[in-house]
Amino acid sequence: MNNTSHSDNGEFWTIINGLNLLLVFIVTYFFVYMQTQGLITADTRQHIHFMQQYFEGQVYIPHPLWHIGTYYLSHLLGVDYSVGASVFTAFLVTFYAMVIYKIAQSLDTHKRDYAKWFLITFVSLVIGPFFLMSFNSRIYLGQGSPSVWHNVTLLTLKPLALLSVFYTIKFFASNQYYHFILAVIVTVASIFAKPNYIIIFLPSLLVYMILKKYFDKRQLQFTLVTVLLSIAALAYQFTNEFGGKGEGSIIFDFLGVWSIYSPSIPISILMVLGLPLLITFFNYQSVKENEFIKFSWLLVFFAFVLFACFAEGGKHYSHGNFSWSWHLSLSLIYVFTIIEYFKHYFSMSAVIRYSLLAIMLYQLYVGWYFLIGMFNGINYNDAINTFPFF
Repeated sequence: MNNTSHSDNGEFWTIINGLNLLLVFIVTYFFVYMQTQGLITADTRQHIHFMQQYFEGQVYIPHPLWHIGTYYLSHLLGVDYSVGASVFTAFLVTFYAMVIYKIAQSLDTHKRDYAKWFLITFVSLVIGPFFLMSFNSRIYLGQGSPSVWHNVTLLTLKPLALLSVFYTIKFFASNQYYHFILAVIVTVASIFAKPNYIIIFLPSLLVYMILKKYFDKRQLQFTLVTVLLSIAALAYQFTNEFGGKGEGSIIFDFLGVWSIYSPSIPISILMVLGLPLLITFFNYQSVKENEFIKFSWLLVFFAFVLFACFAEGGKHYSHGNFSWSWHLSLSLIYVFTIIEYFKHYFSMSAVIRYSLLAIMLYQLYVGWYFLIGMFNGINYNDAINTFPFF
């Protein structure tokens, strides 16, 4: 009878998750399609234009994974590029949702908590930063966000980065070549989606190995292979982007770009990292054994250094292109700390549990408001004049 009950529960949540993935695909499809039609502010139309020039040999794109996928899928389906871009991006976001779910399932000691894994996936996909309109009237700019929807190359990068962290830690825990190969593949592939992950992954990897004293032969092989392949790819990209054919340069500029968008950078950081910090603090004993969270915090640290210290010179200075590493690191630390929160939900005291839940629900509301607002034509960088219920 008990086995039948578990089986029925599993079938029910299989249907729910299937419907959820379908909803994720449909919402993402229409969201990106509206971007291609100019109804939502984003750089998707510009990327489609770059893609056409790229395949005509007119321009160089340093991270062409989204462009290649969109181009060939459009031709395979026989649709125009706006539809192809929408379908391909919807597939990527749906795949990202599947990765979050599977990782949550893999890291859970209770193997039948289908509702929990569904909830983790749902929250991780749309949660926004903590938002105070009186402090900064822009939800996304300044503090950053674990959920960013208007940049298709970042959406391409997210599932690869999440898999990279997962398989890298799995490799160091198991020392198996299976995880070695998978970690190298997804990590190097991420460079061609967007290089903002690899430039924080490499220093994090080196520091992590030193702190953990991972120096056996296979671990050093993994590091050497990953570093050499990554540096070769980055050198090629850098030469073409900032060399004779490209424009612009990289400059040291401490907090220059960040200060444009934030009234107070320390407060902005606390607002966006408050929930992961609190989850880490109140679950410190278990977090000490959680290598995924520890590695993700290293990524956050190096993303902060990168965004705080460097900028792109020239006409792209104010674009804050080094902030993409920051946004990505936020999504990673949120995924793993949200998993940690729900994993130890009932072992926390009621006061802590419900306080953290209240913060999470508020940020989930912010994330939904941010997403629905863009559907309604509000630019991602617009100031919010009224915030319903708050």
